[in-house]
Amino acid sequence: MGHRFLRDPASLTGFLIVGLLLLTALFAPLLAPHDPEPVSLAERLLAPGGEYPLGTDGLGRCLFSRMLYGARVTLGYAFVVLMVTLFVGIPAGLLAGYCGGFIDGVIMRLVDIILAFPNLVFALVVLGILGPGLLNAMLALAMLSWVSYARIVRGIVLSIKEKEYIAAARVSGSRGFVLIWRHVLPNVLPPVAILATLDLGKLVLAFSTLSFLGLGAQPPTPEWGMMINDARPFMQTFPRLMIIPGAAIALTVLGFNLLGDGLRDALDPQGYAGPADRREETRLPNAPALKGGA
Repeated sequence: MGHRFLRDPASLTGFLIVGLLLLTALFAPLLAPHDPEPVSLAERLLAPGGEYPLGTDGLGRCLFSRMLYGARVTLGYAFVVLMVTLFVGIPAGLLAGYCGGFIDGVIMRLVDIILAFPNLVFALVVLGILGPGLLNAMLALAMLSWVSYARIVRGIVLSIKEKEYIAAARVSGSRGFVLIWRHVLPNVLPPVAILATLDLGKLVLAFSTLSFLGLGAQPPTPEWGMMINDARPFMQTFPRLMIIPGAAIALTVLGFNLLGDGLRDALDPQGYAGPADRREETRLPNAPALKGGA
C-alpha cells in the first residue's frame, strides 16, 4: 500500500501539503513572531518585510502570525468536528445496517430529514437558534456531517452481512458486538478513512464560510475565513489581505483532496492504475463504490 501511495506524485504532494499544515498548526506559538490578537493602529497596513513577513492588517496585527494561528484554529476545530461525526455516524450506520427493521427505519428517516435541507441553510438555522460562535458552528457542522457516514456505513454493512465469512462467524458462535467488531468493522474502516480525509477539506471550507459570514469565529480570534471578511474594505487597495488567507484555504482543501485520492488508490489495489491513468471511480473490497468527491 505504501509503495503505491509513494509512486503517485499527486498523493505525495497531498501528503506533504497536509503534513506541512499540521506542523504549522502544531508549532504556531514557536513560529509566530508576534501575538496575533493585540491591535496596533500605528502599524496598520504595513508592507511585507522586516519583523512582519506578510505585513500587517487593517488593525496593525501581524498577518503572518495570524495565518499561523489561523491554521491551528481552522484545522483543529475541523478535526474535532470530524471525530464527533465519526463517533456518531459509524455506530448509527452499523446499527441500522446490522439490525435492520424498525431501528433501520428510524435512523434512515432521520438521515433523510437532515439531508432534505441544503447544508448551508441547515447550518444557518442552527446558528440562528444557538447564536454565532466556534462551538455552535462545530455543533451545526457535526449535525450535518454524520448523516453521510451513517448512509455509507449502512450500505457497506448491508452488502457484507450475508457474506459467507459472516455466516461462518455466526456458526462459530460470534454474535452481536463481537461479530460487528471482528468481522464487519474492518470492512467499514477503509472507505470511511477515505471519506474522512476528503471531508476534512470540506470542513475547513465550511468553517471558513461560516466565519466569513460572521457566524463562526468571533473577533479577535485568528481564523482564515474571518480574516478574509476583515479584509473586504481593503480588497482593491491591499488585495494581499484577502489573497493570502484565501490561498491558504484553497491549498488546504487541495491537500486533503489529493491525500484522499491517494488513500483511495492505495487501499484498492485492483483499482490502482497509476498516476497517469487514475480512474474516476474505484471499488473497495466488499464495499459500495465511492467517488473521489464524496
